[in-house]
Amino acid sequence: MDPGLLQTFLAVQKQLSFTLAAKELYLSQPAVSRQIRKLERELGVRLFEQLGKSISLTAAGRTLAREAEKLLGNIERVSEAVKAHSGAARGALRLGASTTPGFYLLPPLLGRFHRRYPEVELCFTIDNSLRIEEAILRNELDLGFVGAHLAHNDLHMEPVVEDEIVFFASPKHPLARRRRVPLQALAEELWVVREKGSATRQLVEARLSASGLSIGRAITLGCPEAVKAVVAAGLGFSFLSIHGLREDVKLGRLKKLAITGFRLKRPIYCIRHVEKHTSPAMAAFFSLVSEHR
Repeated sequence: MDPGLLQTFLAVQKQLSFTLAAKELYLSQPAVSRQIRKLERELGVRLFEQLGKSISLTAAGRTLAREAEKLLGNIERVSEAVKAHSGAARGALRLGASTTPGFYLLPPLLGRFHRRYPEVELCFTIDNSLRIEEAILRNELDLGFVGAHLAHNDLHMEPVVEDEIVFFASPKHPLARRRRVPLQALAEELWVVREKGSATRQLVEARLSASGLSIGRAITLGCPEAVKAVVAAGLGFSFLSIHGLREDVKLGRLKKLAITGFRLKRPIYCIRHVEKHTSPAMAAFFSLVSEHR
């Protein structure tokens, strides 16, 4: 089976449009259509079905999408394993991270790595933990750093640094004037929180639920820096990784709240595909992470 046909198929299934897939692949729309028809003839099944002006995957198409991603990922890993003998001083390194490690832990390490290996091309992506996991499985990333424990059998996970999630508020907020804050007192206040799907939020909600509590009135924001800005302005309180708060607390913009009966620590994990060959560039970056522990 021609890997090129599979790449075209995956582009169409991602875009659900022959025209958009053609633009992505720098091909003409008729060329994309011909390649899909050729693949369907080779497999003896329909991969897409037309529903009005829209297309969607058939059951066979969904199966092929799942297996094609694995196959193309394995082909790339074989190529990378051979090219890895060129050493860590050259090549490329694709890194991904969820919000907490992506915003607060990785940037200084990226700077140190670049100064040490300036010939290595770095690509860095920040997304939620689930999307980082999916990118690792598709071999779109070499290493990922996430704050959630993922359970996929094809992922190798290793804790690299400890994190703690803490509550905070503006120094002028009434909660900040209290030496100790009962957990139950938070239910009466305005929360400023990350969007659903945030690993940090999921961990806090699980801990609150165990205490019979939940997030009440809330402002929802999609970025931790936006959360800090709103809280610093005196509107509500929130929770965040201690790594993202140190500078703000030091400068007096925010104050860490002492919550009675609440302590939440977690590891930050480095993840990679179990079949991924560890290139010299990957090994060099992981060594840098280990130095930082």
